Amino acid sequence: MFKKIIIFLVITVLIALGTTGCETKKSSGCLERALLGEPGMLNPLLVSEECPVSAYIFQGLVRYDEHLRLVGQLAESWEVSPDNREWTFFLRPDVCWHDGEPFTARDVEFTFAVKAFDKSFSGPKDKDLAQIEAIEVLDDYSIKFILAPEHDFSMGKMCLGILPRHLFDPQIAMGRDKVPIGHMAEHPRNWRPVGTGPYRFADRQDQCITLERNDYYYDGDCPFIQTIKFNFYSDFDTALSALAAGKVDLLEDITPAQMETVPDLTQTHEYYACQEMGCQVLAFNFRPQAFGPDRENPWQDRRVRQAVAWAIDRERIIAELLGGRGVQMDSTVPPESWAYSPELVTYAQDLARAGQLLDQAGWPEKLDGWRYSEGKRLSFQLTLREDNPFHGEIAAMVKEDLAQVGIEVKLNPRAWRELLLGCIDAGDFEMALMGLSLDPDPDATVYFRSDSISRGMNFGAYTSPAMDAILQLDGGPGKAETNLRVYAEMQKLMSHDLPFVFLFSPARTAIASKSLKGIVPSPLGLCWPERWYFD
Repeated sequence: MFKKIIIFLVITVLIALGTTGCETKKSSGCLERALLGEPGMLNPLLVSEECPVSAYIFQGLVRYDEHLRLVGQLAESWEVSPDNREWTFFLRPDVCWHDGEPFTARDVEFTFAVKAFDKSFSGPKDKDLAQIEAIEVLDDYSIKFILAPEHDFSMGKMCLGILPRHLFDPQIAMGRDKVPIGHMAEHPRNWRPVGTGPYRFADRQDQCITLERNDYYYDGDCPFIQTIKFNFYSDFDTALSALAAGKVDLLEDITPAQMETVPDLTQTHEYYACQEMGCQVLAFNFRPQAFGPDRENPWQDRRVRQAVAWAIDRERIIAELLGGRGVQMDSTVPPESWAYSPELVTYAQDLARAGQLLDQAGWPEKLDGWRYSEGKRLSFQLTLREDNPFHGEIAAMVKEDLAQVGIEVKLNPRAWRELLLGCIDAGDFEMALMGLSLDPDPDATVYFRSDSISRGMNFGAYTSPAMDAILQLDGGPGKAETNLRVYAEMQKLMSHDLPFVFLFSPARTAIASKSLKGIVPSPLGLCWPERWYFD
């Protein structure tokens, strides 16, 4: 009997502790966030980059998780036709706008129709949306997008924040909300928005925007934090001082250079590293005449390209220029991505291996320390931005590394406009140091398929029948297993064939109070804010 009483008491205490923990997670609390600068407006259609504030208020049909995989948000599920032209989304039936109006497929239709079809719309254009041929509302919670034949439309475009039609459509809006589409920039709801997200707009003051918990949010018990205040600071040092003093709980997007000035806050704060969605690359120019009419292009030989990759000490670049806050890259797919393949070639400095490859390619080293073929030195111009000191430092280190294996590098700094139009777009360079933007979608067609030379970003004129064949196997958003195999083959060939020498991605840092829990970092920033809570 006594034993049963003890067991009962233990179970009762555990239940009480569990309940207390749950209630603590869902308790009220105010998250003070620091932002550099103040957002101009909170309308997702009128900004070219996602606003940190509006991301808490507005939602898309889908969103990216911490592994850059698309998951449902306002859409519960979706279907893709066998020819990849018809995308049908099935919406959540339990979503309401912050003003209590039901969310339906008509809101989705209105938002995309404005952005894709309405010629009076004066906000940022997205040329990819021109690939939408039609939008069909099937019922209140089903909508179909019909896309152009042989389109390259990305499912990531469905992350676009949806606007409430009853407040923005001038055909049905009332009072002050009755604003023509062409004058949407003047709409009063741009500054007092109504969305479907976990937080609703509460107040705006000179240096702060306050959001309150959406008590009718559809996702279980989320959000856990009651109030979020976005505090605006004019510069990083002021924001950092507020963080160190405990006036704010979270400061994101700190660059490696800025981290050098951050005092040791590890006793009171947690540090979260987020790889940037971009990387630095050395782009080869594969055009036969890239080195002039009287010189053969050495990049035509894969062994020379691989020798360049093996000669460069990327660890040293990251350590000395980024203070160790960077991620080595060997493809266009970040290591955190669901599509990342561990089977690609991973380059680390190996001067002996680089030398062997150059010997095999017919570039022996002479007594002067440089390599020659048929009397001509292995030398090239590295074109870079003259107004970017960071690129200048990278280029200097690349020059030092390649000199160790007998390759001469001549730096060719150019003004940004001249580099872009006169060199890159014109195909007039030998090698270029570039900052490459990465897309969460792992498809690299725009960079490496042959037909992207004239209409994409294949500015090095890289051609590979094998790469073309791989990229044409992309099964579209409805065939994840097929795509996983395709992307693995794509990365394996990319790292072996080397259209670029991939260098690194910088890592941005977020610093949060130790009491703030549930934070999940990703290359797109900190994920799932509705699941954060205070311990």
